[in-house]
Amino acid sequence: MALSKATGLSPDEKARATDAGAIELPSAKDLGYEWDNGFLLAPGEKAALAKLEEFCDDQRAIAEYDEQRNFPANPGTSTLSAALKFGTIGIRTVWAATAAAYSRARSDETRTNIRTWQQELAWREFYQGVMYFFPQLAEGPYRDPFKNFPWNNNEQQFQAWCTGKTGYPIVDAAMRQLNQTGWMHNRCRMIVASFLTKDLMIDWRWGEKYFMQHLYDGDLSANNGGWQWSASSGMDPKPLRIFNPASQAKKYDPDAEYIRQWLPEIRHLDTPMLLTGSISQQELKGTGYPVPIVEHKVQQAEFKTRYNAQKNKLRAT
Repeated sequence: MALSKATGLSPDEKARATDAGAIELPSAKDLGYEWDNGFLLAPGEKAALAKLEEFCDDQRAIAEYDEQRNFPANPGTSTLSAALKFGTIGIRTVWAATAAAYSRARSDETRTNIRTWQQELAWREFYQGVMYFFPQLAEGPYRDPFKNFPWNNNEQQFQAWCTGKTGYPIVDAAMRQLNQTGWMHNRCRMIVASFLTKDLMIDWRWGEKYFMQHLYDGDLSANNGGWQWSASSGMDPKPLRIFNPASQAKKYDPDAEYIRQWLPEIRHLDTPMLLTGSISQQELKGTGYPVPIVEHKVQQAEFKTRYNAQKNKLRAT
């Protein structure tokens, strides 16, 4: 029999329970889980339902989702991922709210935005189904070229990625958001995953594990699906996708607001420098911020060479 530390029993009742063989269950802190930085969404069903209502009823939110969801400096997403992961809100409840919002929409533009959010919800359900029918994906890639891919798996570069010290501002800003808040914007999840696998050529499973260790909305199916999508090892009609960090930053953080928020040591630099990562050592002097640990164009070409070699090897067998 187990006795929770938060039972509210009187001393006599606790003594009798202990005599009967009850033991105290460990607290989250006892198990090593400590978090004092708060959450984007308060835990519980009440908070989740309130956020859903706010997101769907505020036409400036769901009605602009398709345009705003990719800009990490903007509050353009629902932030309901943790509620869905822990089950404090059900996917049917969320879907019903989107259907109601769709029926209230007064323009094709608004309906398109709502449909985009529905498609994102469908991706989540797709990955749930994929993991159910292909449980082996929890351990390895779906596509054959990646089953024996020659990853570099450089430990030092992996640590630089984990701590937000790669020298690529958009990548480092995203990793610091993860480390400091337990959450990362979805566009940035794709950027950092592509960088780890295509630029550093580190096994996507390293990144998948790190995310699950730090994301408070970490979900096995969605996390695995997202990582395999970014690594090009999963179920994807466009199997080879490589993100250019500078191009992504220019498109989705054009004023470097997000970068400046999470990289305070270089927020004083000009926006073009922050977006491209082309910062001279003189400009970096005294900031503590590193120079890029790899060159994107070189790594991109090398990754393609290895990928094509793997495909050719499979054709020959």
